[in-house]
Amino acid sequence: MLPQNTTSVVITDASIIINLCHTGHLLLLGRTTTFEFVVTDEVIAEVTDPDQQRILAEALAAGGIRRDSISSPEELTTFAELMQILGTGEAACLAVAEHRKWLVACDEKRVFLREARKRLGADRILNTAGLYVHWIRAGILGVAEADAAKTILESHRFKLAFNSFRDVI
Repeated sequence: MLPQNTTSVVITDASIIINLCHTGHLLLLGRTTTFEFVVTDEVIAEVTDPDQQRILAEALAAGGIRRDSISSPEELTTFAELMQILGTGEAACLAVAEHRKWLVACDEKRVFLREARKRLGADRILNTAGLYVHWIRAGILGVAEADAAKTILESHRFKLAFNSFRDVI
């Protein structure tokens, strides 16, 4: 279970950014008071669609997401190690999360998820569906709005393993 009463820093991968751009909900990150969202330069570089770049720039300017960089030798060493098995953005997120004791938000499966669980533990991993559940529980979105977002995500080949957010809240 993710923390509910304190602000936790969440380093966010491009998969989350892109999904929330698709649904029009990226700016909701700024309304999520229990989390502070961060993206690295590597993740920003992975967002290549011009509309998504514009939406991300708006979220950064609005303060809903903060930009940060790999900054310590330890983070850089872990990043280089992870680059052997992960993409650039995923490696950057996981390296920073591990060394700063942050949560990580990513929808990647297989290798990333295995590494994240090993390095962080399952309780420090968040995904798109988890964000929507959090927003519903916090009263930021209703179930119908989240289900509409689910339909949009599925039109972009991002499948969720349930029929409605009502089934998981």
